[in-house]
This record gives sequence, structure tokens and C-alpha cells, in this order.
Amino acid sequence: MKIYLAGPDVFRPDVLEWAEAARDTCRRYGYEALIPIDHGETDASRIFQANLDLIRKAQIVVANFNPFRGAEPDSGTCFEMGFAMALDKKVCGYVERRESLLTRVNRIEGADPARSHDNQGMAIENFGLPLNLMLAVPAMIVEGGLEDCLKQLRGGNRDSSSPTANLPENPLARKAIEAAIRYLQWVADGKITDGNAVATVADQYKVREDAVRGWIDAWSGNSLASNAALRPDDVARQMKISGRQYRSL
Repeated sequence: MKIYLAGPDVFRPDVLEWAEAARDTCRRYGYEALIPIDHGETDASRIFQANLDLIRKAQIVVANFNPFRGAEPDSGTCFEMGFAMALDKKVCGYVERRESLLTRVNRIEGADPARSHDNQGMAIENFGLPLNLMLAVPAMIVEGGLEDCLKQLRGGNRDSSSPTANLPENPLARKAIEAAIRYLQWVADGKITDGNAVATVADQYKVREDAVRGWIDAWSGNSLASNAALRPDDVARQMKISGRQYRSL
């Protein structure tokens, strides 16, 4: 399972060391980290497109939402989260202090904690959320760092990596779901073109899209049985056949 790491960490002076440590942390939890420095582009337009390509390949986007150059998260990170949401990716993030946006702005600006307007006289959003509602509502926000976020994704246990966890006990149902997961991963890797793979699988299996997302989460961090002979048409066909089998169970 691939995770795109969004955040201002790419601007760190020790970015290479940070990236290696982040990759190692992700590997320990069963994930493959995709980081904006991976592509090596130096032109602004190419960096933009390359980052979008990495997000497309990921199944999950994890963001560093800590304040950056002010009281709010990095603006590029916010865009990437919106793009991931539009692609129906799972999104989550972390902050060192899970305080309300109102508290954070006033703390950073050195003002009364109960103040309702910032130094520019603009109203401060006050829903008790750690970030602007457009980020805090769709994304799981964890207090801590990257590893704390990964723990939450893995259900709090790095070692609970069985692909059958939280999936049906019926082996035929699990086999059918494996075909769906393979299809979703091939779409994410760009091997199959599908504008809304989750909806496609949900339609074939006659389940809600939330159920498909649940399968993705349950399989998160686990590999699929290798079959180098498979082609895109084979994977799509197997998913459809497995969908019919799943409906008949």
C-alpha cells in the first residue's frame, strides 16, 4: 500500500535524512512512502505534475498539518489534500498539538485565547476543530507525528498486519475482495484507467462505496499474491468475475 507524504518537510535542510527516516517508519508499518523529492524534478511546472502523479499512485495521503510560516498549514499541502480528496483517496494528517484553530491562531499571535478576530481583523473560524473545517472534517487528524498517524491507520498495532483482519471470514469472500483490491491498486499504479475505481468496484460487487473503502483499510499495508503473468485486461476481468461470485455468496 502506497502513502504519499505531504507537508513542508521537503523544505528542511536535512530533507534527505528526514526522507530516509520517514521511509523506514512507513516500511515498519507495512507501507511504501512516496515523497515529493522522489521524482528529482527542478522545474516548477514539472514538479507540480510529478507531485500529482505521485498522489495518483498512492492509496493514502498523510499530511504534516503543523503551522508553517504562520498559524496555518503549508498551502501546497492543503492543495494536495484537496486533490487527493477529489480522487477519492483516504486522507489523514498530524499536528504536534491538537488544539483548536482559535487557540492556535491566538497562541501564535500572542493574543487573548478567547479573541475572535486575528491581527488583521479577520474572524477566526471557531468550530473547535484543529484546522479549517475543509481539512478537519474530511481528514483524520492525529496528535503527534508521522508514526502516530500510521499507528492510527493500522488500528494502533504495527503488528496487526493480517490481510484478513476486519474482512469476511468466508474464504471465497476474501478471495473475491482480493481481486477487487488488486484492481484498485492497478488503477492507482496507472496500469488501468478508471476515473472512479471505488465506484466501479462497488457497482460490480453491489455494495456501498464505504464498504469498498473499508476493504482498502482492512488490506492496508499488506501485499497481494504475485502473478507476473497478469495483464490489465486480466485484472479487470477477474474483478468482474469475482464481483459476480461475491454477489452470489
